[in-house]
Amino acid sequence: MFIRTMHVGFPGEQNMIKIDRVGRITAGDELGKFVRINELPDNPPSYLILLADDSEFSHGCGDYWVENREDLDEFFAEAHWEVEWSHR
Repeated sequence: MFIRTMHVGFPGEQNMIKIDRVGRITAGDELGKFVRINELPDNPPSYLILLADDSEFSHGCGDYWVENREDLDEFFAEAHWEVEWSHR
């Protein structure tokens, strides 16, 4: 089961990015792929963006790394991602 995260708050705010949750990309680059964001134990934290063709992350996998939360927000904005995040 997935929930859709929509824009809330001020105009121009990014979709809420969920950490350690699986989501399906419903708009933008990589349409149809699954995504999971892992927060790495750096200080301040950096982020690993995992992508796959399936929600178990066993086929068509790839990843990106960003240095901080601001870069993560920019990554999502540049990719024009809308994501439906799972409840788990």
